[in-house]
Amino acid sequence: MKSNQPPPPVGLALRHAHLRAARIFAEELRPLGLENAPAGLIINLGHLGSLTQRQLMDVVGMDKSAMVRQLDQLEARGLVRRRPHPTDRRAHAVELTEAGRRLLGRVLEAADRAEERLLTGLAPERRAEFRELLLVVSELGPSAQE
Repeated sequence: MKSNQPPPPVGLALRHAHLRAARIFAEELRPLGLENAPAGLIINLGHLGSLTQRQLMDVVGMDKSAMVRQLDQLEARGLVRRRPHPTDRRAHAVELTEAGRRLLGRVLEAADRAEERLLTGLAPERRAEFRELLLVVSELGPSAQE
């Protein structure tokens, strides 16, 4: 960027950061035989616990047909199971299996390596600040008003 130009809009910068992060994460996942989308489902199920397919779709922003395909593949690998929801007989609860929980550890290690590569240019205190701000902006962490 030329010094006389204003910085790009935050949304554009976030999009480019996301593309770079996704590319790096995909490289780290390759030895696990996993792509970003199913890895994201595994991470979310590990973080949030059992969810309905609808809840999982909303959390990750995936449409129904893509979600069914991803879950079918993860279920075929023995990484997730779908069960009737305990209180809503129209819904299925999705949860990690024991094998899925074991793989979650390896996926999180890959995520840590990807994060290290992504944030290499930031000093440790700036990394912590970046993470806090990103969690606020993404509404995954405490509000800046708290």
